[in-house]
Amino acid sequence: MAHHFIAKITPDGGPPPREELARILDQADNCPDREAWFGTHKPGANWDRPGICVLLAVPTLQAVICEVIGRSDTMPDIPAVKELYYDHGGFSAWWHVRNPVCVQFDSLDSVPGHGCASGRGAAHVFKGQVSFAYWDFGNTSFDDLVGRAVVAKFNVPLSGRSVIAVPPAPKLSAVQSGAELWSRPEVPLYGVDFSGGEEDQRYGNRKIWIAKWFPGKEVTLRCGWCGDPADKICRNDLATLIKHELGWWSLDFPFGIAKKTAHALGLNGWPAWLEWCAKGGDATDCRDEARERTTHAGVVWAERRQIDKDNKTTWFPLFEQLYRQTIYGGREVLLPLQSHGVCVMPWGLKALRKSAIVVEGFPGATVTKRLLGRRPSYKGSTYAHRTERQNIINALMFRPFAIPIADEVVSTVVGDQDGDALDALVLLVGSWIAWRLPTKDWEHQLAMLEGNGATVEGWFPI
Repeated sequence: MAHHFIAKITPDGGPPPREELARILDQADNCPDREAWFGTHKPGANWDRPGICVLLAVPTLQAVICEVIGRSDTMPDIPAVKELYYDHGGFSAWWHVRNPVCVQFDSLDSVPGHGCASGRGAAHVFKGQVSFAYWDFGNTSFDDLVGRAVVAKFNVPLSGRSVIAVPPAPKLSAVQSGAELWSRPEVPLYGVDFSGGEEDQRYGNRKIWIAKWFPGKEVTLRCGWCGDPADKICRNDLATLIKHELGWWSLDFPFGIAKKTAHALGLNGWPAWLEWCAKGGDATDCRDEARERTTHAGVVWAERRQIDKDNKTTWFPLFEQLYRQTIYGGREVLLPLQSHGVCVMPWGLKALRKSAIVVEGFPGATVTKRLLGRRPSYKGSTYAHRTERQNIINALMFRPFAIPIADEVVSTVVGDQDGDALDALVLLVGSWIAWRLPTKDWEHQLAMLEGNGATVEGWFPI
């Protein structure tokens, strides 16, 4: 019997390898216990207890290393898993894993250990059609195995993500420490980490965080959950809050949907999309209707907006772990704001000088492009996750951004295992980027959307 294995995935064996690896990481990022599932064509029936597994993509040799904790003969009843493997058959084993970490191998020779049956290394075992092999990693622990694999290729991206590491201490890159300081914002900036999950109308929403940065002052951070009902924040409180506090607001949910999806739903523009979100029923009912109608219309369910394609994200607005934010954000935040004439970009350019200005934000893309130059895994309880949160805080506090963040805020953010408080801070950079963008650039992007019949999609700068 065995408990470690390596599974090889290829472009013709199921979902595209890059997408499959990225979705496994996405599952873990959205699970408090960092757990996920994936399938293999080989049954792996001799596996008998928790161990380590490597899901290895060829020919790129990108991989995820996981703690494997369970196995099933049937696909788990988890929407994100069903969505990924929906169009692919032939999977006979389903693996329950924890703490998946993205790594990059230089070659098959750099994969540690050897096959249990052959005693040979990966270059020999996986050179042909073999797709699954029980593996002997020797006495190497999971953490040591991850560290050894990551060191070789620290900055190799995976569909917008990069490997994570466990550095001895947070460090600034030469670019960050020596970069020219950005001009200081002249208006208040806000970052809102939004939530489509359950909330208590009396005490608020634990998953909503709001960061505020007023010119010349330190950043403040506020959680939606509060012991005093007078200070709580629920989703339906945000529109009123935004309306009365002028400045640039960045919110982290999709403001629109792909134009093909909109056409399948019979929607002819962004206002119609907001009305569709507000028509009633919970978000799951709305999502199910959208899936049925897109399937009937022959539209790919996972259709992404152009801005999503440009940023190479594997997520789309109605993705399993995002659709509640998308639908409730449209219903409870954007529709009330649009109805009261608040400027929601890029559609509200005429109100640009009259109100608070609301833009879509994408913390992961901001971290990748503006802060670290890579996509770290910072949502979790391990030392590596905590270190990455500190790395991102450092990047915010030093050049070129030099955002003033008090020690108590840093402590709160680094200690938040979910990463929601950190996302709110990162969204301040999203607001700052949007504020810096010339009006003519916003006008150009809106004209592009109109010319492509895609105003329902929206756009945001990165």
